[in-house]
Amino acid sequence: MPGLVRAMTEYLRPYRTPIYKHYDTYGEGWGSGSYLHLGDKVFILTNEHVAAAREQGDVLTNQFDGQKDIRRIIGNHTAYPVPLDLALLPVDMEAWSDPTNTSKAIEIEQISFAYDPVAGELLTFAGFAGQSITFHFNTLFAQSTCYTGREIELPPDERLSSRFHFGIDYRPDLATTVLGDNSLPLPPGLSGSTVWNTNFVAARMAEREWTPELAKVTGVVWGWPSGHACLVATRAEYLRSFLLGAPTRLERSE
Repeated sequence: MPGLVRAMTEYLRPYRTPIYKHYDTYGEGWGSGSYLHLGDKVFILTNEHVAAAREQGDVLTNQFDGQKDIRRIIGNHTAYPVPLDLALLPVDMEAWSDPTNTSKAIEIEQISFAYDPVAGELLTFAGFAGQSITFHFNTLFAQSTCYTGREIELPPDERLSSRFHFGIDYRPDLATTVLGDNSLPLPPGLSGSTVWNTNFVAARMAEREWTPELAKVTGVVWGWPSGHACLVATRAEYLRSFLLGAPTRLERSE
């Protein structure tokens, strides 16, 4: 497990990004996302409820891997509300092409056709909890959390359906720290984190050597039911459906 967590932490680092709310003199953590390549453009994959802040007049920003600059998100976005709770935020392609940008974008081939891990499989996501975002001397500091756990049964909640969603065991009081000395943070801010099926258990069952490149996107975190030790994510097949219609919706909004 320690080796897998270290490998996935490094592998996912260039894909993920914090999403901030920008104010005149400071900023605050608002959500998480991952860069995704769709057509000839790059977007930030996150939640509809994260992107919806723009409709209230808030300015959202992101930060490329390898850079300290905080970049405003400018342009139209597309979103689908619950039960999917998915959104694509635009990325400035000129800024993306800067050679100091070491971020990577998820390719469609890296997304599973459906959420279908083997029994007991290990699921991983990297996100930015609000309590791990600080602002000092006009500079934002964001610490990512890379978490690995297993699927658990969805709790009884009228908002949740096994047709659309799956649950991930998430208990900060029982989690074991592998890298660093920080404990597992509370969930706020992790909304929009991309969940990867590591395929570690599947590889062991097939007696194959495991590498992080075997991991596939299998969902997107969007909630944590109060009083239940789990996170809830939208399944990969509905992510693919959302992405399939995204170009048309974006064209209509331009």
